[in-house]
Amino acid sequence: MRANLTVNKLFIHSETNNKSFYTDFGDRLNVIYGANTSGKSTLIQLILFAFGINDNKDKLVNILSENIFVRLDFKVTKNDEQLLYTFIRKDETIYIKDQKSLKVTVFSGISGNTSAEHIKLKAFFNKLLDFNLMLETKAGINTAPIEVIFLPYYVSQDVGWVYLRKSFTGLDFYKNFKEDFLDYYLGVLTLEDRAKRKEIENELSECKQKQHFYQNFESTSSEIESAKLLDDSFKGKGNEFIDHLTSKKASLLNEENKFVKLTNQLAYNKQRLSVLSKVSRNHKHQIPGEGNCPICRQVLPSSTESLFEYYQNENDSLTTKQKMLEENKKVQSELNSLSKKIEILRNELTNDYKKLIVYSSNDITLDDWIKTQANIKLENSIIENIGKLAIRITELKKSLQQFKDDDDIEAERLDKNRTFKKYYNQNNIQLGVQRLEDNRFNYVYELSSFPFQGVQLHLAVLSYHFAFNRIVDSTPNVHRLPLILDSIFKEDLDSVNKENILKFICNNKPTDTQTIVSVADNKLKDPKIDYYNNKFFDSTTKLICVGNSIDKESILSQHHSDLDPLLNDSYSIMEYV
Repeated sequence: MRANLTVNKLFIHSETNNKSFYTDFGDRLNVIYGANTSGKSTLIQLILFAFGINDNKDKLVNILSENIFVRLDFKVTKNDEQLLYTFIRKDETIYIKDQKSLKVTVFSGISGNTSAEHIKLKAFFNKLLDFNLMLETKAGINTAPIEVIFLPYYVSQDVGWVYLRKSFTGLDFYKNFKEDFLDYYLGVLTLEDRAKRKEIENELSECKQKQHFYQNFESTSSEIESAKLLDDSFKGKGNEFIDHLTSKKASLLNEENKFVKLTNQLAYNKQRLSVLSKVSRNHKHQIPGEGNCPICRQVLPSSTESLFEYYQNENDSLTTKQKMLEENKKVQSELNSLSKKIEILRNELTNDYKKLIVYSSNDITLDDWIKTQANIKLENSIIENIGKLAIRITELKKSLQQFKDDDDIEAERLDKNRTFKKYYNQNNIQLGVQRLEDNRFNYVYELSSFPFQGVQLHLAVLSYHFAFNRIVDSTPNVHRLPLILDSIFKEDLDSVNKENILKFICNNKPTDTQTIVSVADNKLKDPKIDYYNNKFFDSTTKLICVGNSIDKESILSQHHSDLDPLLNDSYSIMEYV
């Protein structure tokens, strides 16, 4: 089942100036309004910032300089379960509290998208939303950045209303980004599936080439055919020859092993005799009552016990030396005997080989037969490999059946193109966008820009995103996020088009997710928000005012004590150990 994220609350606080901003969000349409440059876009960008997106940080320089943290409370509905989370971002650190387990996870140092902590955060987000889009770079295939999670659901104020898939920068860095992006969100094919299919196709081709080579080599090699004939003539004598030499060689190896062991034992005994000799010599200078301790130079004690122990040790050393000498004689004798036996075996082995190798039949010697055995082994190996390759080829063909081939993919893409075109043209009728017959401007896989300018371009982009969101909604298992449209009114829009846009959004907003839009409205200059509220918005619409709809750059205002519980709870999360 798909994951659906809903934003519940946003809280911003400046520790330096003791200023705050707080709002909750409705489950359907949310309208952020205020004067131009009041901070509506900044508010939306701070939502993205709280999720760990760094793309728009340069646009947040002013408010970030006020030493703020951003807290976002949201829920994720997945598998009929609601998961509540709190994200708090302060500079390069994100604190994530799971409201069910009350566990706090911290990611420090996330300002760079390639940092280890940001990669961990991305993995957390991917797991939370079951997001698994893979993108290709020169370095290989990797999971898509967090920005791509939001890309289908976000239209930025500036380039978002001009170019498609450009609300975040740097995504053109990925190879075939448009196709991989669309395939994933429209449920056609993932890059991972395509990579696996290509890998199987390459292996299948390689196996077929090997199989052809082996079959062709076996049928055309005269050396193998000759070797097979020789093998039939000499099979009995050859096996007899090999068995005889193997037996002799085993006897020789056995005697050589014995020789090595006895040599080691003799070396050990000689070393031990050397040590005993040194001990015995030193022992003579350590008579109790006469000799000195070799360490402290004190005269050794002359008690009866000391005298007994001294002479007992002396007798033990002499006895051991005598035993070692006797044993060495015995070992040396065995070594001499083994040496002769080894020499005899080596000579016999050499003579036997010379006698057997000249055995011939029909002017072909046993030596010739031995040389052909490599070809016999080669033939057996070829037969074995042909069998293994046949099995592997069958397995690979079966594996390929689970993947879509190029024709299947193109057919599905065409079906998605036609569905998108239907939705897109329906939207265009409502918005008054000029109809174009050329599929380059109607098919989602071919669209990159529109042949319009000004108001028509703005309306066409709006139409595109609602059509795209609708078709994504029908894709199983793809996460759903709030549809965020920043600055839905262009400055040159007349009142008729503004009302048409609001009517369109209210009539076509997604039913399964939130919609968050921002509009410019100034109380001192032709205020319209109350008029829009009465004419277009229903009771579920949440209005969010920035800067009293008058002030500029005025998201934050003096902190109110009513927000102290939220502030203290935020500090407790950031101070979690």
